[in-house]
Amino acid sequence: MAFSVPKTRDMMQSLFNPLTPKTTFDLVTLLALSTHMLVSLAFPLAAKRMILMTSFAFWRLCYNGGLGWILNWQSSRHGLVALFKRKGWLDPGRGGKVYVWLRGELEAKMGPDYSFESVPIEFNVWLLYRQLVDLILLNDFAAYFFLCSCYIGSASDAEPWHSLLRIAGGMILLAFNLWVKVDAHRVVRDYAWYWGDFFFLIEQTLTFDGVFEMAPHPMYSIGYAGYYGGSLITGSYTVFYVSLAAHMLQFLFLSFVENPHIEKTYERPPLAVQVIKKSRTRRLSLPLSDSTDEAIKDASGLCNKNSIREKHSSMWRPDLIVFKHFDLFRASDILIVLLLTYSVGVPVCFMWITGYTQIVLNYAIVQCIGWILFRTLALGLLLKKQSTSQLITRWYIKRGGNSEEAFSSWRAVYNTAMIMTYASFGLVALAAYHWGNADYGSIVLFHTLGSLLIGFHVWSSRSVYDILGDFGWFYGDFFARDSSMLSLAPADIKLYYTGIYRYLNNPEKVIGQAAFYGLALISRSQAVFALALLLQMCTFLFGAYVETPHMQKIYGAQMRRDSGIVRTVKNAVNKGIGQPVFLDSALHVESEPGLLHSTASDSSTMVHLLANTTKPVRDILLETKDLISITTARIAEKTVPSELSKVDYPAFYSLKLLPGRALNAYEIGRKKETSAKNDSNKNAYYLGESIRVTWQAPFGHSRRDWIGVYPVTANFSNQITTVSSKGCYVYIHPDENLLTEMVVGDSVFASRVQKMVSFKTNSGGNGAKRRGAGVIQVLQGESLFSSVALPFKTGTYEMRLHHGGTHAVLAQSRPFEITACDANDVIEALGDESVVGLQSPHAGTGQANESDTLSMRTGTNRTADLEDPEVLSQALLVVVNKTFTVTDSHVIAPSSPRESEKHNINEIGIRDVVVETDVVEPLESIHDVIAADNVLEEKQSKRLGYAIKEYFGVEFAADVLVHAAKHGATVYDVGKRIVEARKALSLYSSTNIEA
Repeated sequence: MAFSVPKTRDMMQSLFNPLTPKTTFDLVTLLALSTHMLVSLAFPLAAKRMILMTSFAFWRLCYNGGLGWILNWQSSRHGLVALFKRKGWLDPGRGGKVYVWLRGELEAKMGPDYSFESVPIEFNVWLLYRQLVDLILLNDFAAYFFLCSCYIGSASDAEPWHSLLRIAGGMILLAFNLWVKVDAHRVVRDYAWYWGDFFFLIEQTLTFDGVFEMAPHPMYSIGYAGYYGGSLITGSYTVFYVSLAAHMLQFLFLSFVENPHIEKTYERPPLAVQVIKKSRTRRLSLPLSDSTDEAIKDASGLCNKNSIREKHSSMWRPDLIVFKHFDLFRASDILIVLLLTYSVGVPVCFMWITGYTQIVLNYAIVQCIGWILFRTLALGLLLKKQSTSQLITRWYIKRGGNSEEAFSSWRAVYNTAMIMTYASFGLVALAAYHWGNADYGSIVLFHTLGSLLIGFHVWSSRSVYDILGDFGWFYGDFFARDSSMLSLAPADIKLYYTGIYRYLNNPEKVIGQAAFYGLALISRSQAVFALALLLQMCTFLFGAYVETPHMQKIYGAQMRRDSGIVRTVKNAVNKGIGQPVFLDSALHVESEPGLLHSTASDSSTMVHLLANTTKPVRDILLETKDLISITTARIAEKTVPSELSKVDYPAFYSLKLLPGRALNAYEIGRKKETSAKNDSNKNAYYLGESIRVTWQAPFGHSRRDWIGVYPVTANFSNQITTVSSKGCYVYIHPDENLLTEMVVGDSVFASRVQKMVSFKTNSGGNGAKRRGAGVIQVLQGESLFSSVALPFKTGTYEMRLHHGGTHAVLAQSRPFEITACDANDVIEALGDESVVGLQSPHAGTGQANESDTLSMRTGTNRTADLEDPEVLSQALLVVVNKTFTVTDSHVIAPSSPRESEKHNINEIGIRDVVVETDVVEPLESIHDVIAADNVLEEKQSKRLGYAIKEYFGVEFAADVLVHAAKHGATVYDVGKRIVEARKALSLYSSTNIEA
């Protein structure tokens, strides 16, 4: 719905102007603010410090925890808007007095251009949410302000000028904080200031102007400088650490709430949105004849196949980035460990055993200087020669190598130099660490500041890597000018000033040594500080004489002169003085805000190592967990009778699984080792295959009844479910209230009523709708489990039908098995999906009906030669599509009388919502990249890796698939890799069998 956004009033003006009429929300906010002033005036110092600190903690948690949870709920499920729709609070027909009160509150806050009826409910809910934000944020600020006032004068400075410097610095930070907030509000206005894009979208893109060119997320980063200004003015360690904790909470809010929403809204939509949009576009396009369609597909496939170039091994083996992607069986990684052991580990042991700290310190300083000079000057000279004459590439070509080998060797050398620089700095800091008789407060302060600098260094380095990737991180443009020369080269080699480069032209040169200054603070060592300065100067020389000349030669006019920070400062000075002191000579540079992607992944090797060495402890924990689960189940069982007593006709609830493709395989004799008797009592499905289940429930059942999928051994009770379904659930008959939370790609609403039948019964029900005595009406329907609603792990499972949003069990299905077929049978077993969705009988989708889709494919060569990459890639395409299947559920409308007649329920006057569901597969050809937008998230890569292992017997690490997708690996590329792996492993297995 398009609408004109009314103008909103300034919060400070409407709240604190005595001439402005006050709403109930305003009065509550003012009352809460006045309590802080009352506490600061009425209580003694110690008491009011404690009360105000508690108050600040409460309001800060309300901000980051409460508002964060609401925003995350709204972003993922439209939760807050759905709540108002369900309750009808903004509906004149259902809202009653609440509607009248809320409407009056909103109209009193808005101007003459606002009309309550003409704007959508999302806008009105956002206006109400603003009132909650004002209440929490103003009280958060007031609590902090009065807390700081309680600590003024608590500092004990040695000299008066210390106090003057401290207070002056604090005032400067406060003024800077005020300017940041004012300029940020100028750019984003009330819409983004109050998170309006969580509720509705306006016609605009992300704006990077003013202070937003100076720092990422300035309202959360440099916008909290006032906290540290307050800490300086008070001179209190308590205020400083409280401020630091509050700032860290704000960064958590940014990481878990704002950043995910920004990414999916402005940068990269979720996979489900991309797949469904592509599918609907394809469906709306004009259909081609079968012959023409096949001809186009064949030509496209031939073209794509011919255009595939041989992928270098670097596409499959992620490089060692410091210690990320460490491989215990890679020779270069082992050598680095040995080098660290001899250069750092041995001196540390020597110092610990002998106590000769000064000798080790001298050795560490000399070693650190050597690695600094080698990393910056020696490697800088090599890069200079590589830029001018391609020295390294020529060297490898002369000796039988190529450019790929030259770049690969360079990456190993550069990463080794980087690791040894970090390690040598750490050794110097360890040997020089001393604090003598320093007071405890100073020790904690310096360690805190040093740790913050190290954390800042890690963040900046990861931000640089996120933008540059492997190619840019290792100066790949010194080795390749276009994408055809190196496998790691991007398709388009040019400058993009995005991410951290939006604010700094060369972050490595400016803030790339923050960790070393942090070590200097922690160790309290002048030697570490001097070495950090040396590295900083050498980095400046490297940038000035190696990197900048090369970039000017390669990119020319694409380079900009001023960074975002410099431009912001110039504009602020020009605006403040009133005349152009600085001229903006920055060149126009192409910017793509959507290039920021997060590819960080964490290693869990040490966790697994500790787990294997602490089996007794782990066993005790598992036994304790089982005991708690059993106790919980027994306690919960006592509450079941009260829940089920509210259910009418519990005997008429039932579940039945429809046959799966794996069961069909049993029936036609593929699994000869399984007897026919066992097959008849066992349902089986292939991994990734959609599952359909029919259900039955009385007419008056709860519309929140739901079916969950669980391992058969997960629950101890048949009456109540005691474990989480982990997202594997579907509502059997959702109504309008539930469907208000439907988002694109939802799997939990894939159900529909098929018919209603009558049953005779000897007992009545309390409120069940009946035609006559002893007759009840029972609804029968079907639910679809697909995509994330499916458990993606082989094993034996069961389904449970629960009552009204609770975990009280009404019915259970027979156990069923999720298994994987042989690799030769993948296309035949999964190529024709047995579940195409839940469609209305009159839906003209043109898809095969159930009898067609349940029939097995004929004419398929089951013993296909899987040593042919083309053949295996076709099977892999099926597996990838089943792994990344997306559920496309959409509400048609409340059913018309004609539609009701088709469902045999018009005779009792039901007007129900109708949900249609399609199962959409993302890929069409083996020459499609295995991930949308070349981005494969870690969770998705683990899912795909598990499917490949189960179906093809080859195991890929998650980071390998992420790395391959990042560099454009297609299904054919992965299939070829699987063929090579299967051949190597099968030859080894054959040798063992013969032996």
